[in-house]
Order: sequence, then structure tokens, then C-alpha cells
Amino acid sequence: METRCADPAECLYFLTSRPWADCTICEGSGYAGEYSVLDVFCPICGGSGLNEYGPGEITPDEISDRAKKQHAAHVARLTALVPPARLAVAA
Repeated sequence: METRCADPAECLYFLTSRPWADCTICEGSGYAGEYSVLDVFCPICGGSGLNEYGPGEITPDEISDRAKKQHAAHVARLTALVPPARLAVAA
């Protein structure tokens, strides 16, 4: 598996410590579309289709099922990269 994170445990903490929802520019697709003719992937979310929100900025009801599934997939991928001993620290 490859990762863009220098430290998957740190990235896992980052992804699980704040709410994430569909990117406001690409609407969760991850592609730039008409927003940027020079980019294939959305320059705002980096192709993940997700944007970070602060605590209280968005409720779970406002997060689409697609965003919840994308977020869960990212968390699962990173969880597989983190040794079990570090998972306890990241949680």
C-alpha cells in the first residue's frame, strides 16, 4: 500500500478528530471539472472529495452518505497502515 502521509498514525488522528463532508467545490467527486481547466483533481480537496470542518460547523445529518463512505474508506486504509500498538495512542 502506498500513502501520501508521512506518518499514517498522525493522519488517522487528523481524520478522526474533526468532521469531514463533501468538498464544497467539486461536490465530493474529487475532480476539478470546470473549476480548473489545468487540473484533473480538485485543487481544494486534492482529489479526496472531502473538506474538513471545525467542531460545531456541520452536523452529522448534513454530511452525505457518500462523504461518510469516502471518509470511512480513508480511515480504514490508514488504520491498516498503523501498527496496533500505535492505534491505541492515535485513538
